Amino acid sequence: MTKVALLYPPITDPTSGYHSLSYIDSYARAQGHPPADLIDVNIEAFHHSYSPAGLAWLDQELAAPRDYLDYGSYRLNKEFVDAHLLRVGDPDPERVRRAVATLQDPERFYDYGLYQEAVDGVIAWMNVLATTGFPGQFREGFHLEPPPPIAVGSVRALTDHALLDRLNRPYQSYYDTVLRSRLVRGGYDVVGINITYQWQLPFALWLARLVRSWLPDAFLVAGGTEVSDVWKAAAERPMVFEVFRDLDAIVIGEGETAYVELLDALGAGSLPVTHPNIRLHPRYGAVRPLPMLHYEKLATVPTPDFSRLPWDQYLSPERFVYYSPSRGCYWNKCTFCDYGLNTDGPTSPWRQDTVDTMIRDVTELSRFAKFIYFSVDVLAPATILRFAEQVVERGLDFRWGAEIRLEKYWSDERCRLLKRSGCTAISVGFESANQRVLDLIDKGTRPAQVKQTITAMAGAGIGVQMMGFTGFPTETREEALDSIGFLLDNRDLWTFGGLGDFVLTPGAIVAKQPDRFGITNLRRPPGGDVSPVLFYDEPITEAARGEVTEAKKLLNRSHYDRPWLGAVDTPHTFFYHDRYGTAVRDLLEQDRDLRDTDDDTPFVLNGTFIPTPDPAVLGRYRDLYGDRSQDLPDGRLAFRRDDGRVFLLPASAKLFLKLFAAPTTLAQARGRAWILAAAESGRTWRSLVRLRLIRRHSALPQVPEPSPA
Repeated sequence: MTKVALLYPPITDPTSGYHSLSYIDSYARAQGHPPADLIDVNIEAFHHSYSPAGLAWLDQELAAPRDYLDYGSYRLNKEFVDAHLLRVGDPDPERVRRAVATLQDPERFYDYGLYQEAVDGVIAWMNVLATTGFPGQFREGFHLEPPPPIAVGSVRALTDHALLDRLNRPYQSYYDTVLRSRLVRGGYDVVGINITYQWQLPFALWLARLVRSWLPDAFLVAGGTEVSDVWKAAAERPMVFEVFRDLDAIVIGEGETAYVELLDALGAGSLPVTHPNIRLHPRYGAVRPLPMLHYEKLATVPTPDFSRLPWDQYLSPERFVYYSPSRGCYWNKCTFCDYGLNTDGPTSPWRQDTVDTMIRDVTELSRFAKFIYFSVDVLAPATILRFAEQVVERGLDFRWGAEIRLEKYWSDERCRLLKRSGCTAISVGFESANQRVLDLIDKGTRPAQVKQTITAMAGAGIGVQMMGFTGFPTETREEALDSIGFLLDNRDLWTFGGLGDFVLTPGAIVAKQPDRFGITNLRRPPGGDVSPVLFYDEPITEAARGEVTEAKKLLNRSHYDRPWLGAVDTPHTFFYHDRYGTAVRDLLEQDRDLRDTDDDTPFVLNGTFIPTPDPAVLGRYRDLYGDRSQDLPDGRLAFRRDDGRVFLLPASAKLFLKLFAAPTTLAQARGRAWILAAAESGRTWRSLVRLRLIRRHSALPQVPEPSPA
C-alpha cells in the first residue's frame, strides 16, 4: 500500500481550501487507493506564526542582526529595502488573534468596519513576518511580491538556495517544528506538491528541497497550473528540471489519471512510464516518446470530497468550495487567451458534464458547503439554464456563482430563474467596450449586448463582476477611454471588478501572429528563462499608457485586493454578495463617507506617526506602492495606517489625529478643535474618514491565549 501526503504550499488565499488536491484524491479513492493525507501548508504555517512556538521563534528572529541588502547572490538597493520597511509596525499577536476570530465569526464578519479592522490586522502581521525574509514580500498579506529576478521567472533565482531560503524564512519555524516531524512520522512513500499560482513556486521549490532531505527515499512529484506554465514557457526544455531538480517527476496538464498511474506503478515497484502527462526527471534515463497530452473524460471524475481539508482553520465564517463541471472553453477563440496546457487553441479542449451529473454533484456538495463556485473557464448558457431549472425543481438550497460569456441568451426571465436557483454573483470577461478592439480579440460580443446582459443580471439581483483590460495591441487612448467610460456610465449595473493591463503570453494567438496585431520585437524579460510573459514593442498603446492608467483610477474604490473582499471571485466577496445583494458595493463605499449619525459615533486612531524618512526613500516607496500622485513636499509628516500604507500629511494633521488616540466622537473632537471654522472642520473629518486614518470604534472580543504548541 502506497502512503501519500499531498501538500498545498504558501503563499496563496487563506480564506478557503483549493480544490485540486481534493479532486485527484477523490479520483484515486474511486479507483481503489487509500486516501492521501492532505496538508494545507499555506494556512497551517500562518496559524503557527502567532502560536507560542511561532512567537518565540519570531522574537528571536527580530532580535538578531540582519543584513537586509544581502539577498542570496543578489545585492539590493538600500532605499528599496527601507521603503518596504516603512510599512512595518510592531508585532501584535493579540491583534492577529482577534482578526482571525472576526473573520471566522458568522456575525462580526459582516460588519464591514470590523471586517476592515480584521483584514488590516492580518496584513500588518504579515508585514512583520516578512521582515524575517524580505521586507515587503507579502503584499495584501497573501500575495507574493518577490525581488524582480523571481518575478520574471529566472532559473538562476529559482535555483539559488540562499535566495529561496530567505524568501521561505517567515515559515521556517513551521517547517522545522511541525511539518518535518509530521512527514517523518508519517513514513510517506509519495509526497505530492500542488503549485497552482506563480506566487507558490518559490515556496514549493524550497519545500521539495526540505522534503528530499527529510524523506530521502520518498518519491516527490509536483503538478498544477504553474508546473504546466513552467513547462510551456521554458526557453529550453532542460531548464524545466533545472527548476524542479529536487523532484522525481512532474505532472503537466490534468492530473487525475496521471496520479493513479503513478500510484499503481510505484505500488508495483516500477516507475510511471506510459502516461503522457507524467515527465520523469532525466536522472531516470532518456526522454521517452509519448503520445499527445491526455485530457480527462469528465464522466469518470467522481463528486469531489472536500471534507478532509482543514475547514476550521480558513479565514472565513462559511465553507466555500470550488467545483469544475467543465474544462476548456466552448468559444476558444479569444486572441489574448492562453490558459491551461493548451496546444493549438487558447484553452484546453472543451468538455462539459451533463446536467444530471452536475445535479448529483451539487446535491452532495451542498450538504457540506453553502457556497459552491463553478471554477471553470466558462459554462454553456443552455446547460446553466437547465441546471438552474433542476435546482429549483428539486428545492436545493445553496449559493453558487460562475464565470459566463455575455451572450444574448440571458433575458430578464432567465436571469430571474438563475437567481431563484441560488445564483449569487457571476463574473464576466467583457474585455473592452470598443468594437474594433473586441473584434481584434475575436470576443464575439458587442457593447450594447454586454449592457443588455448585465442589466438583466443586475435586475434579477445577481451581482455582476466585470473583468477587462486596457493596452491590447493597437488600442488607442480614445478606445481605452471607451472601456473606462462604459464602466463609469453603467456603474449601477456591476458590483466589483474593473480594468487590468493587457499581458502577452507565449501561447496566445497574438504572440503567434504578431504582424496581425502590429507588435514587433517579441522577447523575454531580461533573465526570464521560464517567464510566462513576453515583452514587445507597440507604440500606439505605449504612448497612451500613463494617461489611461490615471483614468482607470476613477473606476474602483475597492479597499482590498485578493484575497479579501472587493476582489473578483473570492469567497469573501461572494459572502458579502449573499448578505447584501447588488447593493454591496455601495455599502462598502459609504463606509468611507461621513454619516448623519457619526457625530455621536466614537472614532479611534487607525495608525501611528513615524519619523520622517529620507525623501529618496519616500520617493522609492511611492514608486513601489503606486502612490505616484502623492507629492513629496517639505515639512510633511509620515503616518503609517494600521494596514501598513504610508501617508504624507501636513504637520497640522497631527493635532487632529491625536484627538482620537482614545475613542472619541466627532462632536467631542469638534469641541476640542474649536479653532477650526465649521466648514474646514467638516472637510478635515471627511478626509480622515475617507483615508481611513481614523475608524469607527467597536468593542473588541476577548480572544483566549492559544495553548502552547
